[in-house]
Amino acid sequence: MKKTALILTIALLILAFAGCSHEHVPGPSATCTEPQICVDCGEVLVEPFGHRAGPAATCAAPQTCEGCGIELAPKLDHVPGAEATCSEPQLCSVCGTELAPKTGHSINAENACENCGIQIVPKNQKYIKAGRNGALSDNLDNIVPETEAGHYNNNIDAYYSGAVLICGDYALEYFLPSADGNPGWAATINKFAEKYPDISVNALLVPKSCTFNSPAGYTDPYERTKAHIDATYAMLNEGVKAADCLGVMTEHADEYMFYRTDHHWTSLGAYYASVAFCNANDVIPYALDTYESVTKTDFLGTLYNFAGGPSVLKENLDYTVGRFPHIGYSMVAGNSGAWYNASAINPNSKTYAGMFISGDNPLTVITSENKNGKTLMVFKESYGNAFVPYMIDYYEQVVVVDIREQTKGVGALIEQYGVTDVLFINNCQAAITFESELRAKALS
Repeated sequence: MKKTALILTIALLILAFAGCSHEHVPGPSATCTEPQICVDCGEVLVEPFGHRAGPAATCAAPQTCEGCGIELAPKLDHVPGAEATCSEPQLCSVCGTELAPKTGHSINAENACENCGIQIVPKNQKYIKAGRNGALSDNLDNIVPETEAGHYNNNIDAYYSGAVLICGDYALEYFLPSADGNPGWAATINKFAEKYPDISVNALLVPKSCTFNSPAGYTDPYERTKAHIDATYAMLNEGVKAADCLGVMTEHADEYMFYRTDHHWTSLGAYYASVAFCNANDVIPYALDTYESVTKTDFLGTLYNFAGGPSVLKENLDYTVGRFPHIGYSMVAGNSGAWYNASAINPNSKTYAGMFISGDNPLTVITSENKNGKTLMVFKESYGNAFVPYMIDYYEQVVVVDIREQTKGVGALIEQYGVTDVLFINNCQAAITFESELRAKALS
């Protein structure tokens, strides 16, 4: 009996050391932290891989394992940019995340903001026209009139300063769009038109300054820009109205349609775009010389800062012209859940951001003295700011949606304001940069 037990014990020991007496049966594949083992005998077949570190952590995202997704290093702290102001939020200077909302205007008894000085139009009060022209114009003796040539004098070899191309006495963002067009932008507009078949849908792509003002030695972007716009418009569904902004602006190519020191167009460029919009909608546009206007000089814009402050730009300052609507209106802007009274043209500001529709706000609503039952919704980035004031003359209401900001769903806004017409207006570069934001906003 003892001999039998001894033989059995020896046999079990031999099996234990020998493992399976047949082929292993692999269990689940090895992972970053777990080996693959044989489900019969428990032997390790494949060792754990170990974590594979992904991109280093930033303030936008932690570092994670590319294999299992586990967090390996936490997100970094944001790097705060400039403090929030009345019209601009504080952003992280690395990733662009909003860290603090716009503070909004603090209006005093003179209907001006105590913080930034912007003049506010009282709600439901017609904008008073008194004192618009000569009284509010300053230092006009040395400026070249808007509709005359001579604004862009490329008398040096162009050079880059940062991402800005310095071209004599002006600067620009050099941009060569694809000749194949922008299918994403067109697809968003088509989907919107299909979703809202009873709304008149309009598309307007704006050329950049380089389209007309590129210096010698650089590929002329005009034909590429034209091909880009034509190809994009060709992708639009039948029934979407495409405004030929480039065509109208080409007729005025030498005029002051873009700032020399800022990345925006001027109100003159925006006026020609409004003519193209009217042409697409069989509306007779107001003539340029019928607008009362204000001119403010000594504007030094964004490109000066982007380029590191070159003296050649500081010595050739811009000026800003604001054209007042022909009819009365009231205007409110919504920001961070609060509404404040605002104006389409601020006659006290010389900057692009300050002059037109009180800058960028998530939602702006303008009610004019028109009684035609028409409401235009405008999907825009900052290029739309100089354009919107011209629309007041043609609509009873204008609802302005900034595609980069958060608002309630567009469907709810359309119902709330009884929208009859919609315009998608973007400069060609922004139409690419903010394509996902436009899609998310317009189809919400």
